Order: sequence, then C-alpha cells, then structure tokens
Amino acid sequence: MIKIIVTVFLLFSIIVCFASENDTIYQGRLGLLVGTDIGGAVPFPPKNIPGKINAYPQINANIGAKFSFSLIKQWGLGAELNYKTIEMEADARVTNQKFQMDDDVNMYFTGTTTMDMKFTMLEVPLYAKYHFKDKKNIVFAGFYYSYIFSGKFVADPQKGFSGPVPDMAEITDMSTIKMEFTSFLTNWDWGYLLGYERRIFDRFALTLRFSMGLKDIFKSSSNYFDYSMLHMRGSITVSYDLFKTKSLFGNKRSSHIANQPI
Repeated sequence: MIKIIVTVFLLFSIIVCFASENDTIYQGRLGLLVGTDIGGAVPFPPKNIPGKINAYPQINANIGAKFSFSLIKQWGLGAELNYKTIEMEADARVTNQKFQMDDDVNMYFTGTTTMDMKFTMLEVPLYAKYHFKDKKNIVFAGFYYSYIFSGKFVADPQKGFSGPVPDMAEITDMSTIKMEFTSFLTNWDWGYLLGYERRIFDRFALTLRFSMGLKDIFKSSSNYFDYSMLHMRGSITVSYDLFKTKSLFGNKRSSHIANQPI
C-alpha cells in the first residue's frame, strides 16, 4: 500500500509541476466504473501450457474509480483504483506435476486434474491515452500494480498415476489427495496493460483492456514449477463521470487543447 501511495503521489506531483510551468492541463474527469475480468494465472512461456486444457472463467463484479486529464494536443494520462476478484476453474492433462504430501514428501503426478484459482486484489493502473480526432475513440497503454488480499490455487487429481520420481508408473488412489499451492502464492503483482475506450455519451464510456503480469504468482522459494505462472486477463468496464473540470488551473492561455476528449 505504501508503494501504491508513493507512486500515485509522485506521478501527480510531476504532472502538477509540468502544468504549472506550461499551463497545458485543461480537462479532468473523475468517475466511477463497474465491470468484470476474465482470465487467471497462465504458464509462461506459452509452450508450457498443457496440450489439453478446458478453462471456465468465473464472472465476478469489479468496482473502482478513475481519474483522467488531457495534456498536450490529443494526449492524456489516466489512473484508476479498482477492487476486483479474478476466478477461474479448469481441467487439464498434466505430466510429472510436482506436489507435496502431508508428510512433506514430494510426489509427481501424470494424468487429468481439475484446477481452481481465485485472487482478490486492489489494483492501481497508470497509463497514457491517445484521443482520436472524432473525440469518441481512445487507445491507451501503461502499467498496473496490484496488492493481493487473498489467493487460492488448488489442483485436484482425477485419473492418472504418481510416484516419488518423474515418469514412475505407480497407480495411486488420488481420491483423497489435493495439490495445494495456496501457501506459496505472493501477495503482490505488477505488469503492463493495453486498452481501448469508446465514449458512448459525454459521461458514459465503455472500456476493453488486456493485462499481463510480469511477476510469477508464486514465491521464489517455491520449486514446484520449471516455468513461471503469470496473471493474464481481459477486462470490460462501463464508467460514468461524476465530475468534469474545464481547467485544473483556471487559466485558458492554451485553449487549443481545452476541448480535447479525456
């Protein structure tokens, strides 16, 4: 949380200093948003994704607030504060998946398994925006930081075999065994984002966004995977602007950008 506050404060301070010297920030919007995210943690590089996998994203409502303002000509900046839950279930065929028994003995499972993952987080996206001349279409790119309040990652073996070494074809009763990885999850994430915004009416906007984490969801002390697991998700939100300002500084010397969309 301290990192979030410091990052937002520094960014706003830089913008205010820039505007005070150049008088180029004119329009600002503060609004609320609601939507949902579809996705979850995905093996990376992609070659590690199981060949046979069926994913079932769960729909959860996300809420948040966003602030945006125009800079020079058709460029602007945006920031958000979102509370969201990402949840996905899947079934897949895995090969030599390492897991830990109750007595801390490592085992390797090959067969079919179901997976259940869930992450509840506070997310802060920061991005640059480009407004097309029609004043309705906007594209943006930037980064996000998220603090994860709670996470769950559990695999439930269904059919297959396991043993204390890879490729050991020892038939084992898996009905009472779960591959529990929750305790090895980290509590923060960061990555990049790309998106498109369509301003439907003056105060209403529809936003589509893709986010990809750049940090493994598991702690560095975990040695279960030979690859990374990264957050990847798509978001769709609808926002409504509560407040609009003509000028953050009350001076219209740079009125050539005063009517730019945000």
